[in-house]
Amino acid sequence: MTISGFTMVRNATKLYYPIRQAITSILPLVDEFIVALGDCDPDDHTLEEIRSIGSDKIRIIHTTWDLEKYPRGMEHAHQTDIAREACKGDWLFYVQSDEVVHEEDLPASGNAARSYYTTPPSKGCYSNTGISGRLRSLHHLSCLVC
Repeated sequence: MTISGFTMVRNATKLYYPIRQAITSILPLVDEFIVALGDCDPDDHTLEEIRSIGSDKIRIIHTTWDLEKYPRGMEHAHQTDIAREACKGDWLFYVQSDEVVHEEDLPASGNAARSYYTTPPSKGCYSNTGISGRLRSLHHLSCLVC
């Protein structure tokens, strides 16, 4: 059983988003962490901030935001989908770039993933049949176990 973490972000350091803390908060739980990194402004240092974490679990996908094609916040959903679709794990854990996972919640999330690996709970998680019938969302599952 493997767990993928993922997020999307653009201009995190310029906007004072805690992207480093968001990613490092979930790294102990995941086997990989996917970042859909939008085309940042020249005075932003998000790429350097993510690279400075120094984890081989992190995979960055460089993306271009198209706010004309995806207006009114829909680009956020599009970018999230890009990161989600790149995940290879059996379970997915979505962390927004301004969120952190409390270290005390990591064991419960991992235990839930192992416990429900073959039999998912009736609510609070979903199957992502577009990638694999076994993919489920730990972000929602963690709400059940906390």
